[in-house]
Amino acid sequence: MDHNPRSGQTNASAERNIAWFRDNLQGYSINIHELDTYRAIRSSVNQALSGIDCLLDIGNGGVFDYDVTLVPTIVALDLFLDKIDTSTYPSHIAFKTGSALSIPEPDGSFDGVLMAMLLHHLVGKTVRESLDNIHGAIQEAFRVLKPGGKLVILESCVPKWFYAFERVVFPLASVILGRFLAHPATLQYPPARISALICEHSSNVEMVHIPKGRWVLQYGFKVPSVLTPIEVYRFIVQKP
Repeated sequence: MDHNPRSGQTNASAERNIAWFRDNLQGYSINIHELDTYRAIRSSVNQALSGIDCLLDIGNGGVFDYDVTLVPTIVALDLFLDKIDTSTYPSHIAFKTGSALSIPEPDGSFDGVLMAMLLHHLVGKTVRESLDNIHGAIQEAFRVLKPGGKLVILESCVPKWFYAFERVVFPLASVILGRFLAHPATLQYPPARISALICEHSSNVEMVHIPKGRWVLQYGFKVPSVLTPIEVYRFIVQKP
């Protein structure tokens, strides 16, 4: 697979993410607003957005996991937002097409940056490349933040034991999933691993566990939460 020249994500991974989220926008949006786990996530994001006037929502996908009336100015960024109808969204939201790994915005443009359920989609050909992508996305987020600005990350995480398993099976699982599922392959991480990557930029990281409800989404499917080891965490950090 060739690499996307604008990022460490492969072209194949990027195109599968674009196709799945673009073509399943309505159904995904309904699940995000109705399933109990995502209602809890929405409440947590709403709390975290307090005090932000200009927000960059990275990996937005045309779906807002929060109350958009809480922020006066929102810029939504994703790989395919030039391909969706944005005419029905509120006027204070601007849509831009671009990569989380190469954000088309100047340094220090926002006092808030949000990444909601994005990091596990930034997969490369290997686990190492995928971790490099997360590092790059966090670095880009800090770049476009103003000093004192707030980075908010919501992420689906896994225990260390499951991550150890994922690391072994990821190459083969990516191939198998690519053949049988429309949803792109993902790779999830322990919360401590994500926190460590954030701490490379600022040591004052607030990490909060968000309890699951009865249902979660796995590869686009509604799954009873007791059947999966994933747990959702919110990370908040201010740029020094």
